[in-house]
Amino acid sequence: MIRQIPVKLPKSFEEAMGYQGGLRWVAFYWEPCGDETVYDDGFCSGDGNWYGFIKFVDHPSVVPWLSPYDLGSSDGEAKHWLLCDLENREVYVGEKEEVRAFLTAEAKRRQPKEINLEMDDAYKRFREAILRAEEHLKQLPTPSIQEVEEKMRREQEAVEKMVGELGR
Repeated sequence: MIRQIPVKLPKSFEEAMGYQGGLRWVAFYWEPCGDETVYDDGFCSGDGNWYGFIKFVDHPSVVPWLSPYDLGSSDGEAKHWLLCDLENREVYVGEKEEVRAFLTAEAKRRQPKEINLEMDDAYKRFREAILRAEEHLKQLPTPSIQEVEEKMRREQEAVEKMVGELGR
């Protein structure tokens, strides 16, 4: 069962967590492989900001509500995922399979129509999409050290702001 916990997401939450997807629902958990926090919004997943995740889940106003759950650790996979409603700023926790199923259902609901292709055609289209993405990535400028440092600084500021918004 997915349960709501009485914590409101701070305005700076997404930036502090390193999530840039812009979807309403996103889950976070700790992944031992790579020792990172991971986000999953039903369409894509990736590494989030581990520091923001730790500061959020270990915050005094949050940790009592999460103590019964296992969001993962360096030593083991998550049994539960933190599910966040970025529209209503609400926080839920559920078993990873239930949260994953919820996110998958949300992703399907957002799909305009079902696509039914033969496997060969689907593979061809997938490969073409990958090649287009690679070409697009080649055209993007490589960020400078200063730009990377600036992004890291902004994320650090967002984490500090998030902690301040959570209160003491």
